[in-house]
Amino acid sequence: MITKTICRFTILILLGAALVVGGPSTGNCGGSTSGKVLHLQEADAKAVSVLGEGVVGKALPAAPIADTARLMPLRCGKWTYRVLAGEHRDTHQEDTIGRPKHKKSGISWRRVDGKKCIYYYRVNRGGSIELVSEVDLTEDVITRYTPAFSVMFNGMKPEEKKTVETKVRVYDLHDPAFEKYRGHLKVTYTYIGAYEVTVPAGKFRATLIKSSYKGKVGPASVTDCGYAFYAEDVGMVAAVERLHVTAFLFYDKRTRTPKILLRKDG
Repeated sequence: MITKTICRFTILILLGAALVVGGPSTGNCGGSTSGKVLHLQEADAKAVSVLGEGVVGKALPAAPIADTARLMPLRCGKWTYRVLAGEHRDTHQEDTIGRPKHKKSGISWRRVDGKKCIYYYRVNRGGSIELVSEVDLTEDVITRYTPAFSVMFNGMKPEEKKTVETKVRVYDLHDPAFEKYRGHLKVTYTYIGAYEVTVPAGKFRATLIKSSYKGKVGPASVTDCGYAFYAEDVGMVAAVERLHVTAFLFYDKRTRTPKILLRKDG
């Protein structure tokens, strides 16, 4: 009997990088000096404090997201994070991004998360980045989203919210016609400011996106949230996130996973 709960899209998950390997850099701490300065609310400040002292610094002027391709870049390479809490505390997680073998257009991308989960993304004409499906290599299931839903939006303004909804179907990886679970997910993304972020990969000016989700897939249901800091031309430099949907179906993961960027290769 499954007694689990759903969540995370590491969706958002996702996709971090550093400009320099081995040694802090301050080159990305510049950027726009105009925009709204937003300070973290008490609950949000407490949630990101698990990243450690000195990681999240002062609030900076936050401008509208002008180009998702710079803020959440999809490009070939490997990004290494340090996991700060949970059963994998003090271990390294490697995210590898590349193009699917039979799609070379640059519209579709594949991200392998710690060699246990594969995410498939596409970039639509408006510039938003969408999650299409994910494969859990441990449980041998594939999760498909209909419609594919956006995880990053061009033109999003500070304090603005974007809500997306999708139907969720979970299939046996070795028998794709066999549907194991079905359900729905509603995710609300909130742009809650820009902050100075210092991690082993360097010091960055980062946009903070909060993802709040509510849904039900099979016996698993959830109401929760995650946080991700994105730096232009770098990607995700720090996050307090949940695992993918099937993790909550099969693994009973109830705690968020904080991680910080160590380096980028490639």
